[in-house]
Amino acid sequence: MKQRTTKHSVQPLAEVPGCKTVAVDLAKRVFQVAAEDALGQVVYEQRIKSRGAFQAFLQQLPEGVTVLMETGPGAQAWARQAQQRGTAVRLLPAQHVAKHRSGPKNDRNDVLAILRAGHDRHIASVPVKSVAALAMQALHRARQGYILRRTALSNQMRGLLLEQGIALAKGDVAISRGIPEVLEDASQPIPDPLRELIDELLAEWRQLGERVAILTGRLEAQARDDETAQRLMSVRGVGPIIATALLAKQTQPERFANARQFAAYFGLVPEQHSSGEKVRLGRMGKHGDGYVRSLAIQGAQAVLRQLRPDSEQPDDRRLLRWQQRLGRKGAAVRLANRNLR
Repeated sequence: MKQRTTKHSVQPLAEVPGCKTVAVDLAKRVFQVAAEDALGQVVYEQRIKSRGAFQAFLQQLPEGVTVLMETGPGAQAWARQAQQRGTAVRLLPAQHVAKHRSGPKNDRNDVLAILRAGHDRHIASVPVKSVAALAMQALHRARQGYILRRTALSNQMRGLLLEQGIALAKGDVAISRGIPEVLEDASQPIPDPLRELIDELLAEWRQLGERVAILTGRLEAQARDDETAQRLMSVRGVGPIIATALLAKQTQPERFANARQFAAYFGLVPEQHSSGEKVRLGRMGKHGDGYVRSLAIQGAQAVLRQLRPDSEQPDDRRLLRWQQRLGRKGAAVRLANRNLR
């Protein structure tokens, strides 16, 4: 096995015979590289200390090699650069790569863990996304960030008022109507500095709501213009937000053997605690993308809220039986699983 090279003895990868797989541990400006042959022996190790040098390294890769990277900031961009010159690229989930690390965490052990994880065929690769899909994903992430900050603001305002003996219900309606009424009521025992603070927080809360509405409109417009999104929205419980989230993820459904595995990819299956002949199923597994899973469950809950007890539609009767037997949350998870399938 070739010893680890230093900055005084750098050997180009093209000069190493028998190299089949190249693993890269990515960082902003430092890149740890290791390569192995067809027998799994490490034949090359190198530390690249600039982005320009790593870009040149990708351009000089020999034909027929496969590049392994773990998911993280910048992985999609580097993977696209490698693919543009015809190099095969596999992006491995970082949480699964960490399970193959041996020894302390450092760049060298990380890149060797990527090589070992590449041999585990049970680890599903993350698809390399297009620029348009990443832009759509950015809209979703920004929108979700606004929603989280808006929820935090509403909870903060409710908590501050509760300390003054004023209890408000949860929800946008209670905030948008209740807080202005409290602030305008001079009989409420609220100090003037606190009134001014809550008024500022309420203005920020409303501004975040406007930003959420703007991004929601953009996603809805993209869903209207996309044929695949229109087909997805034909499923009951799937709207433009869920449809565009699935498009942005680019899961490539053809990678899955059947529809059940596609639903299990998002964690909408029971957690197993089985041994021998005893099969024990627990709560929802919650593997995979938690954002898409939560959207699917929210869409299912919206369907269940609109059910009429006297409906004669076969699908409605089935959902009502699920709800009666499993409860509202259990029925929503089951419907979300069915929608993804």
